[in-house]
Amino acid sequence: MFIIFMLLSSLSGADETGLSDFLVGKYLLIGKAPDSEATYSGKLEIYRDKEKLKVLRKIGNMIVEGEAAIEYALNGDAEVLRIRFTEDSKDYEETCLFRPDLDNYARISCYWYQPGINTDKPGMEALFYDHTAN
Repeated sequence: MFIIFMLLSSLSGADETGLSDFLVGKYLLIGKAPDSEATYSGKLEIYRDKEKLKVLRKIGNMIVEGEAAIEYALNGDAEVLRIRFTEDSKDYEETCLFRPDLDNYARISCYWYQPGINTDKPGMEALFYDHTAN
């Protein structure tokens, strides 16, 4: 019984690391900020710094660093990517769904918002793997 438990424990950890590895990369970004109708485009990189996922967002002349993690939503029924960053002295959070595209790269779609603040117009971002990035 102990051996089965250890095997299952190692598999669950491998799955989480596998998901992190699947998401690491450079992406083209299109989006709309919360409470805005204006759209924008830019780039976003998800990378590993030691055991944590980090994010580097580049939109126009603005470069923002943040953190990311695979978390559970809907009472543990769904795995999501959560991205957290600060922009213009405001804390933001993105909750993202991810799936493989037809080339088996991550396709990521996000709602972004200020935690604890209600809005009728959350921001939205879509991330597409950047095949032109070095």
